[in-house]
Formats: sequence, C-alpha cells, structure tokens
Amino acid sequence: MADENPIELLRPGQILADSAVTDYIKAMGIAIAEAQMQLDINSLRQVGEYAEPRPGLGGKSLLQLGLSPPFYHYQHADLSVSMQIVMKIAEQSAFGIGAKLDLGFEQGGPVAAASAREAQVTVKSVPASVTVDGKKTDSAGTDVEAAAEQLATALRAPAGPFERAFTSTERKPVTAALEPGGAKNPILTPNAVAFIKPAESSAGVIRIEQTPTSAETFTLANGKATPPVPPGANRTLYARAVTSAINALGGFKSRLINDAGGSSTAPDAPGALAIALFDTDKWDIKREAQEELDLAAKTIKDSNFTVNVFGYADKRDTEKHNLDLGQKRADAMADYLVRKGVPAGKIASRTSGGEDRWKLVPVTTNNQQFRRAEVVLAGSSDLIIVVEDDGTQLQAAPTPDKTGGGSGNGFIFAKKFSALPVDGTAVKLGASATSVAIKKDAVNDSGNVFAEGSPEAFAFNLARDINTGTATHKVRASRLGGMVVLANADDAVVIDLVTLSAGDIKLEAAGGASLTKPLAGIAAGPTASKDKPKVTAAVGITVDYRKSRQFEQSVNGNSAISARLVAVPAPVEFLDELKQYLGQIPQPRAPQ
Repeated sequence: MADENPIELLRPGQILADSAVTDYIKAMGIAIAEAQMQLDINSLRQVGEYAEPRPGLGGKSLLQLGLSPPFYHYQHADLSVSMQIVMKIAEQSAFGIGAKLDLGFEQGGPVAAASAREAQVTVKSVPASVTVDGKKTDSAGTDVEAAAEQLATALRAPAGPFERAFTSTERKPVTAALEPGGAKNPILTPNAVAFIKPAESSAGVIRIEQTPTSAETFTLANGKATPPVPPGANRTLYARAVTSAINALGGFKSRLINDAGGSSTAPDAPGALAIALFDTDKWDIKREAQEELDLAAKTIKDSNFTVNVFGYADKRDTEKHNLDLGQKRADAMADYLVRKGVPAGKIASRTSGGEDRWKLVPVTTNNQQFRRAEVVLAGSSDLIIVVEDDGTQLQAAPTPDKTGGGSGNGFIFAKKFSALPVDGTAVKLGASATSVAIKKDAVNDSGNVFAEGSPEAFAFNLARDINTGTATHKVRASRLGGMVVLANADDAVVIDLVTLSAGDIKLEAAGGASLTKPLAGIAAGPTASKDKPKVTAAVGITVDYRKSRQFEQSVNGNSAISARLVAVPAPVEFLDELKQYLGQIPQPRAPQ
C-alpha cells in the first residue's frame, strides 16, 4: 500500500483534541462573562435617571426618595456540551471484466480457471528495478516519476505480463522559495518552478464565428496584411484559408487549433485554445503539446478569458475505465496550466468526457485524436486560430479588432510580451532552505540538446542539481519541458498492476523499488481426466480496474446554557457616594 494517511493512526483522544472542543467550551464561558458585563453596563446607564432631580417630585430624585437602580447578576450558569465524532476510512479495489467466450470440445488435459489479480510496486528513489520471472529491468530515469513510468512500461503488456500498469503520485506541498524574493522569471507555483522565454514576443487569438458573406482581410502589422480571404463552403474551410493566408505572409506562424492537417478523423474542437494528445492509457503531457500549452497559459494569464478543461479517451476498454482516464488527462492539463502561472480561478472546470463524444463516429477504436484533452474558452463554440510572432511583432490592435467585444470574425486577444530575463539566481528548498543555483548552461545530454539560456536548459540544469542534493534538502525534481516539477523525497510513486493470467508470475523489486502488495495466490483450477472431454475457451476480455480510497470524519454536537438572573440593590457605598454628589448640586425651587 501507499503511505497511510496519518489521521488513520490517531487515537480517539487525539481526534477529540483536534476537534477543538476545549476552545469551544472556552468561547462559551467567555460569552457568559461578556453577557454579565453588558448587564452591569446597562445598570450603570440607569443611574443617571435615578439621580436626576425631578420638579414633579419637589426637586428630589428617585434616589433621594429611597429608590435605587437594580443590578442583575447570574446566580448560577450551567454549560453543557455533548459531541459525537464519527470517522470512516475505506480503501477498495474492484475489477469489472467483460468477456466474449467461444467454446470447443476435445479430449483430456487439465483446465485452469483465469482470475483477475493485482499487485503493487512502490518507487521511492532511483536507481530502481523490477524482476519478472527472472528477467530484470533496471530504470534509467533521471527522477522517480520517469523511473516508475519506465518500469510500468516494462511490466505492461505486450512487453510484460500485466494487462494494466498505472502510475500515480500524491505530492505533498514542497517548501520552496526563490532568490531573490522579488524575481519574476522563473515563476514559482505550488510544487513547480516554470521558466518563461526571456525574449520579447507577441501572440493573438482569432475567433472564426461564421463564414462571412464577403471576403475579409486580416492585418497583423505594418505591411503584413493578408489578401482578402474569400468565404469558404463552410466555417472550417474558411478558418483553414485564414490560417494559410497568415502563414504565407512570413514573420508569423498560426494554427487552427482543432485541425490535424486536414485529417477526416480529427474531431472538431469548438472554442479550443489548446489541445494535448496522449499515448494509450497515459495522461502525462507530451513534449509535442508543451509549446502549445505554454502559449495558452500565457494568453489566459494576460486576458480576461475563463476556460474549461475537458479530457477524453478512445473507444477501447470499458466506459468506466475511459471516464476515469479522461479525468486524469483533464487534471494533468489543468495542473500544467496552474504550474505555468494560470490563476486557478480562471479554470472554471476540469471534466471528463470519456468516450461519449466519439460513440457515433464510425472510426477504429485506436485513434490518438480521441486520446486528448482540450482547453476551451468558457461559453465559446467558435473556431480558434492562435497567432505567434516568428520574427515580426503583432501591432497593438491587429484587425479585424474584436478585443472590445462585438460579433463577427477577428482578433479577440492581442498582446505584446516584453522581454523577461531570468532574474532568479537560486531556489531555496526544504526546511533547511538549501540554495540550488539556477544555471543557463547549454545542454547536450543523451538526446537532450538545449541552447544556452533557453527555458529547457534552465529547467534541465535545475532538476539535475536538485536531485543531486536530495539527501540534504529532502526534495526531488522532474523536468517537463521548461518546467521543473517538485516533490518531497518521501513522496512515493505507486505502480498498480492488474493481470488476468492464471499462470504463475514471480515478481520482485529492488533498489529504490519495493513490492508493497504481492500478487495474490493462484487458486487451483478444475481438472479433467484424460478419458473425459474438456472444454477449451477462446476469450476476448476487457478489464475495468478501479481503486478508491475514502476518508470521512464528521463531528456533531450540541450545547446548552441554563442561567438564573437575580436583581440586587446597588451597594450602600455606591448610593452614599451618589447622595453626597447630589447634595452638592443646587436644587430647583418648588413652584410658588
């Protein structure tokens, strides 16, 4: 199992203390004292009425007539508090298996029944290795996440014996700070350090709302205007024509977000500002999508856009599996944007569409265009063209200008981003506040070739140096493009494994990996003697693997105060002082 939630280990008394019962009782007692004070203040406010000489009483006051203001006190006040604490913790693994069975008959031989079984490997450090039936696989990843994914690939069919191999990491917040504190590049977000391109740049978003009734011209900069783009047969063809016309200008590069090179199997994506495609059963953001998402993050930050994030899966496997997979992809994309500095409030939702969007599409189940996540402008059903400078900066107000609102095709966002050099010099990590220097050195390492001062070079050097010093500051890092994702050294990556095979699988782990849940024992299958027919089966099986962990704590209670008030006369000394004071005041003359 993964690391236990510490609250699962609390004793009843600790839970009671955690519920702040003593603070509650203290607050009730203070409330009683404050009520008593208000009663005293109210009594004192009445003194003036009792001490004031009244002509109708012959110039005498109520006090001089023997009346005195009452003082109210609690004779007693009882406080009772009752509380009920309920704590539920549940962890569950479940399988849904769908099968198509073809039967045949023949003589003799034993028959074994297949059953779904699970195992779990936890990776806490590198190097790590797994051994399956005597075949050892060593991880070559530079960080724990990469090592776990490499091991999962080796364990997953067809390379390994497991039909499913899922990796997951639960990161706790990492203690980190930039040096100097006011540095603007990189951006420090929860569990991530994101480097921004230091050069000046510009970007724009064109909305294609409709096929126009006449040709439209798009002006991007001085001397950079497209020829009039004639209306197309439909909105998509027109949007493609606008994209091609902008790219033909030179100095700019543009792309229609939902267009996969004219492929008929590419689904529409109305309102999409960015799209990421995924490998089968995976939800990690691929390098090919990072540049598009980086620009989307910059655009969302500097605009008034609110976006929704949707995740999808292709039509393989079960609906439940695909719904869960789509959610993981939506979460991965939304987390990437937040780490790039997008305020969480600008992401209105992160939702899974599973395979529902493709159910009526007559294409094969294995389609990467269906394994996707989309960043969609909230409330938009328009086609989106994203424009970047490629040597020429966008002018302040490219046309048609729709940045102020209004209907029709045109630019709904245009921004020139000033040069933002990397001014951070180090990242301080962990409770020890250990400084790890930020370096711009060029990189040429095992296929990683990054120019000096590029975001990827900064991220590569920082991730490498953080991992070198993990023993000191207790933090580890993984690189994702120009971003460094941080985790605590004790944050484990879990590989959950599922197999339908009834054969024996000998699974071992070593180094930074450990077998935290061994494969369940194999139940003996039925047998058939050689002189009796046996049934053979050809089985096509789909697996829905679900793992859930739920923690619930509720505190219910009630309280009551019973109090008895008693009125007492003012103290004698108090009345004497008042009478002495009144004797010094000239009394009004009685009417003649």
